[in-house]
Amino acid sequence: MTPDTPPGNLARLTLPALVAQWARIVDYVEREVVAPHDYLVDLMVRHEISQRLRAKPTTLETREMLAEIDALFRAATLERPSCLHGDDRAAAEQWTSGREWYFWRAPVQGSPIQGATVDAG
Repeated sequence: MTPDTPPGNLARLTLPALVAQWARIVDYVEREVVAPHDYLVDLMVRHEISQRLRAKPTTLETREMLAEIDALFRAATLERPSCLHGDDRAAAEQWTSGREWYFWRAPVQGSPIQGATVDAG
């Protein structure tokens, strides 16, 4: 879905660029059926944002904007009982459904992700 931002490039992007990319991803998820691999790659944008915010707090404006985008994402997705990357990877990475909540959500739009755990490697 977003070939302009492969996972290896995320570290080079600024936080505002990541938030803008996340907004584009959420807009796409709201409107389109997303391929499983693309969806998981796109979730890494949100994960990079989370890691940056834990390392260094940001402005109220950025937090409010991110909260609005996340609310749209939650409305366009369904909560899943398991991590989309698989429970083994979640345990290995020490991800939790509370902190890395986005890995526990699948698109509402007829995506094949809805019915299964997908391992993106």
